[in-house]
Amino acid sequence: MKLAHVLLLVILCSPTLHAQHDEPQTIGLTQINGRHWLVGPDGDPFFAHGITHMGTNRATFDYSVISNACKRLGFNAYGYGCPDALRADMPYLESWNHLVPISMYRGKDNIRFVDIFDPAVQAKLQRGVKASCQRSRDNPHNVIGYCWTDLGAWPLDNPTGKNWVDFMRVLPGDAPGRKVYDAFVANWDGDDGQARDQAFLCRIAGQYFRVIGEANRKYDPDHLIFGDRFAFNTLDPGVVKEMLPYVDAIAIQPHFWAPFPKDEFDKVFQLTGKPILICDFAIRFKDGDKDVRMWKIAADSVAAGEAYVDYVKAALDTDYILGVFWCNPVDTSKGFGNAGVKQGFFGDGLSKRPGLHDAVRRLNDYRESVTPQG
Repeated sequence: MKLAHVLLLVILCSPTLHAQHDEPQTIGLTQINGRHWLVGPDGDPFFAHGITHMGTNRATFDYSVISNACKRLGFNAYGYGCPDALRADMPYLESWNHLVPISMYRGKDNIRFVDIFDPAVQAKLQRGVKASCQRSRDNPHNVIGYCWTDLGAWPLDNPTGKNWVDFMRVLPGDAPGRKVYDAFVANWDGDDGQARDQAFLCRIAGQYFRVIGEANRKYDPDHLIFGDRFAFNTLDPGVVKEMLPYVDAIAIQPHFWAPFPKDEFDKVFQLTGKPILICDFAIRFKDGDKDVRMWKIAADSVAAGEAYVDYVKAALDTDYILGVFWCNPVDTSKGFGNAGVKQGFFGDGLSKRPGLHDAVRRLNDYRESVTPQG
């Protein structure tokens, strides 16, 4: 046998080389017995569970200490807002909050819509997507996927009192978006202004998601895309339908209280046909004299732990929830002039929350027990 043939046979039969070639290189999606799961680069399915805002919470702490604390409790991922120091530690979400600054938590005085039909605006957004992708595309094993604008003021009627259609109709007459709007109105058949505005909102959404989605696929074609993060009250069905061609799954921030709102999640899944990641959630609770503001606050951290366990177990019981991320590691301010404390999972000095931490440790053991083996 010739030497070249021997070398070729050695390469083809090498188990190491075969393993490297056959292993998926990024986190993806799979279905097992009809249930959707995230699947790691090692081929093992997993349900992502961790804490979001680890690097975007206006607080400072030792990342190695909080990493160890999270792992002792059995967490297996970080959510969005993960700092560079933790990106090699566990899987995380890449995201931006203000590529388009329409997030409702900014308050009406800080929201700024953009002329999405303007090529200069599109180019700016594409550069922003490129920069985000460059941070994570070479970290294939730990990037769960990408999220875009957070809780955008999409519905025509929303608490900010502003919407994207109103913004477009008062642009200067020579602005690209105003020209598109005027042509749309001129060709609209009917006198239902509300229906016309809703249709144009979907036109705006289609343009926005096309620009962002195509750029995301261009600059990182290998990772999952979750698209805009929605709450139940920011999710406009027509807008979401425009997003679907560009995303693999849906990111939802639900109400911050129990019980698990299965009917609402079922509606999202039925609308989209895509699995759902609970990207930002917590059970807030009374904590001394701290100004913790939520509609439904648990009596204490023990009660919060019990309610949270029930909530996540209910999420695991669905066919489509991919993971849950607790909102905020430590107490911080809410930002943008909002009053009250944004409560954290850990107490002062990364201390243990009575009842909550023990409940989460047991919950993570349960999560592992019901996760299929790869």
